[in-house]
Amino acid sequence: MERRSSLGRVLVNILILLGLLLLVALPPLLTGWVNLRQGEQAMAAGRFPEAAASYSLAARRLPWRPALWEMAAQAAFEAGDAQVAISLFTQAGNKNALSAQGWLAWGDAYQQIGDRASALSTWQSGIAQHGPSAALYARLAQAQRAQGDYLAAIEAWRSRLALDAGDADAHYHLGLLLTATRPEMALPDLMLAARLDPRLDAPVQSLRAHLNAALLVDDRPYQLVMAGRALAVLGDWDLAAEAFRRAVVARGDYADAWAWLGEAHQQLGGEGLSDLEKALLLDPDSAMVNALYGLYWGRQGKPEQALASFRRAISLEPENAAWQAAGGSAAEASGDLVTALVYYKQAIALDPQGAANWRALAAFCARYQIEVTESGLPAAYRLLELAPADWQSQDVIAQIMQAIGDPSSAEKYYLHALELSPGQAAAHFHLGMLYLQMGKAQPAYDHLVKAHKLDPQGDYGWQAGRLLERYFP
Repeated sequence: MERRSSLGRVLVNILILLGLLLLVALPPLLTGWVNLRQGEQAMAAGRFPEAAASYSLAARRLPWRPALWEMAAQAAFEAGDAQVAISLFTQAGNKNALSAQGWLAWGDAYQQIGDRASALSTWQSGIAQHGPSAALYARLAQAQRAQGDYLAAIEAWRSRLALDAGDADAHYHLGLLLTATRPEMALPDLMLAARLDPRLDAPVQSLRAHLNAALLVDDRPYQLVMAGRALAVLGDWDLAAEAFRRAVVARGDYADAWAWLGEAHQQLGGEGLSDLEKALLLDPDSAMVNALYGLYWGRQGKPEQALASFRRAISLEPENAAWQAAGGSAAEASGDLVTALVYYKQAIALDPQGAANWRALAAFCARYQIEVTESGLPAAYRLLELAPADWQSQDVIAQIMQAIGDPSSAEKYYLHALELSPGQAAAHFHLGMLYLQMGKAQPAYDHLVKAHKLDPQGDYGWQAGRLLERYFP
């Protein structure tokens, strides 16, 4: 009996101890569930900083739910606090509680603070630990391209396509990378991208035309230069530079390739002069080299030197309309309006289907009130025939109408330009100027303000700002 009594007392003591432990543990546990509920409510309401704080408290109080650290991190990232998000993602990563989406956002947070190396490493770790992920491969490919690791980017896009062969964007970006590195392999992916997504048809057809022309010539450096020029047309100057770099590596005395490499370096924020000078030294009789040299001097604010280079290009290839048009622009910038008009007209005579040439002539006539009726008006009408859906066509004919004293027609064309492309500072500025001339103060003010906001660092924004200071102090 004594043994039974003793055992009973022990059991009672254990139960009392367990009860005391439960009393100690229960409040944090209950509070953790409350925190979780608060986090869910804040997240649903878009109160992301509050959600991040609540999820963090819940994660500490409910340690058997490590996924709450990722939820807290995601909320912090949505709140725009990348540093806090990174700390919370690290907690989740240490507990092996990250989803593929979590790894993706963790890398995005690093990228947001400018730490590209950590972003790249995070996405790579995400793939290694979580397994293949289409989204992670895409981020990886984009980061590798940004770092200039084009071969790695190609493999990352291929890995993504192994998971989703119907991804048009992946085929397109892979095609771009192959255009820069292996142009003979690029067309299958590019054409498939266009079939999968008709919106990609225009850039793909542009690339296709250049690549088909390039591949007709059994000359690797030439193929790379043509591929680079095709990429340049689309604005993919990083890849264009890679194609030109490969061309000069393959043939060190290829003057045109050096000149295009210099152009690419300028487009990417560099100087490019040393490349252009090397090109000119290799082949001073290349029209392309002289033309690209002229573009360089134009950007340096030295129109006389630019004009000299374009004149040289014109003398070497007098039938090239592009050199004539460029010569017109350089002559205009140098103040030689007579020569500029001659060059603009010659460009049209050589390429009467080129809308850009008609636009340049019409805009020149409107700007300087030169042959507005004789040359400017016919040029503007021809431009409308060639490119009616281009806002610049509407803007230019509006300038002509304004110059010949037809403000009603000018207003109509300016408004049409803005219907086609509402975010154009030039059209807002020109319309604001017209309304000033017409004495319509409020609409003039409205359009000048828009021009200033759309182009705060550019010429139109600057001019709009001066007019606002003068007429609306």
